Amino acid sequence: MQVSDLYFRLKLLTFGFLCPVFIYLGLLLSSPYWLKVSSPFHKSDVAVLETNPFPSKKFLKSVAILFQKQTFSKLILVIREDKSDNALFSVQERETKLISYLATLNLPQTSVQVLKISPSKLGDTDEVAKNVLKIAVSENLKSILILAREYESKRMLKIYQKNLASLPLQISAYPFASENTPSNWFLSEEGFREVSLEFLKYIYSAVRGVI
Repeated sequence: MQVSDLYFRLKLLTFGFLCPVFIYLGLLLSSPYWLKVSSPFHKSDVAVLETNPFPSKKFLKSVAILFQKQTFSKLILVIREDKSDNALFSVQERETKLISYLATLNLPQTSVQVLKISPSKLGDTDEVAKNVLKIAVSENLKSILILAREYESKRMLKIYQKNLASLPLQISAYPFASENTPSNWFLSEEGFREVSLEFLKYIYSAVRGVI
């Protein structure tokens, strides 16, 4: 094999395979820093909480604390209409469980509005944002707070900002801190799943033009 031929193959391997791999790994390893919002949140007329996956009691307690601090006046509780046989609870059961538990945390039912959505090809958040747009218009809302897990917060905020861009709304996100930090997420299966899955969702949303 000639030296020039060998050099060409090495160059092809480096730029055609290794470079994309290193770029991908670099983005993945740094993703915990840029997947979360860095801008401050604002007190808002309403807060939006998506309940898929089903939020933990700890998460709901944090939501109730924000309400008690008057960070928002009303909670829009989003429930996906999952009609598959694999659903653990029916839509009505999930609604009842969530509202009942929030009531025990001093977030009354009168301050909760349930929004039921159908699964969307572009993702739940995109479908929710389009429905929230209708609510914002009908109720003349001035500000909206997105309640999100830490590493999904930036993606969700961008989706809402894009869908609600036609309205003079102040939109911000409150990222609930994850137990998997930027320095330890890759040390556990749960942490790796959380970050890598959200990383792929962000890339997918960007490619599809959702954000």
